[in-house]
Amino acid sequence: MRRIIYTAKAIIKDNLSNKTTIFFVIAFPLFLAMIFAFAFGAVNHTVETVVVNQQGLGRFLNTSAMFIGITSNISVHSALLHNYFVVNVSKNDTIIYYPSNYGYLVPSLKALILEYKSNDSSMVFTLYSGKGFTGSEFVISGMIGVIALSNGVFGVTGVSTGYYRDKLVDRLAASPLKNHEWVISLMIYELVITLISIVPLFLLGIALGFIPAIGVLFIVFLLLGTLTFSGLGAVIVGITPKEKIFVSQIAANIITFPLIFLSNAFFPTVDFPGIIRYIVEYQPVSILNDIIRGLIVYRVPPSPFNILYIFLLTLVLVMLGGKTLRLREAD
Repeated sequence: MRRIIYTAKAIIKDNLSNKTTIFFVIAFPLFLAMIFAFAFGAVNHTVETVVVNQQGLGRFLNTSAMFIGITSNISVHSALLHNYFVVNVSKNDTIIYYPSNYGYLVPSLKALILEYKSNDSSMVFTLYSGKGFTGSEFVISGMIGVIALSNGVFGVTGVSTGYYRDKLVDRLAASPLKNHEWVISLMIYELVITLISIVPLFLLGIALGFIPAIGVLFIVFLLLGTLTFSGLGAVIVGITPKEKIFVSQIAANIITFPLIFLSNAFFPTVDFPGIIRYIVEYQPVSILNDIIRGLIVYRVPPSPFNILYIFLLTLVLVMLGGKTLRLREAD
């Protein structure tokens, strides 16, 4: 354990004294968050509408370019938190619950409902508004998964590649340090830089009016997510021929950037077309963001499926990373 602590401290000290590392740990996440947080409101999003006991209306809304109609047992409170509309249509009355930041879409929704009801002039609309998430809340919470991914993958591949290039790995291999101690030391470094990264991100969120509900579960899943992607980074480095170790950073880019931008970090999954939507919904960054967003924005616990998904993925990738990333061939 002592060797792990000493090695982790050395890695942390070495890398946090590097200006490039500081940029990617602090400045890069803030840069992405600000771009998407301020651009979020200018993007034309598809709005998901929950239609209660009206499958026909749901199908009709699906023909519009503005709404997606679904039926669901979701509560009104939960629906509004997710920026969904809830529509309850009876014979001559329609109740519309809408997130207050999407009030500008209510006239269009009313017009579509009237069209569906053959312009019934006796139709009476009752409107209720509630708090939904803001663009900054969505993006800031989504950046947590991006930070866990980028720090985990780029952190491990960057440190390992640099240490191989500078022959530091040869010196470590000649020391009593064991392979698993080397891997654990790297992952401790990733956990530390992830905790550092989220501080300025949350300060930005607070400046934009978002007060995250930070609790023990949030920290647990943040660290689990970081371990997951650190394991992925370890696998990438581990299977890369050491005489071509630079290839690991190319592979990290090829894997990481699609996971960042084809996720729910910056846009809801309903904004993605066709089959891509399902890929986005169930890829690891999106699952982690669902958990994080639920905890710090919606204040709801993660689903059993998401918990099992993250725990199993973390276990598999950390074990594979420990097996493939080695200081020496035999230990």
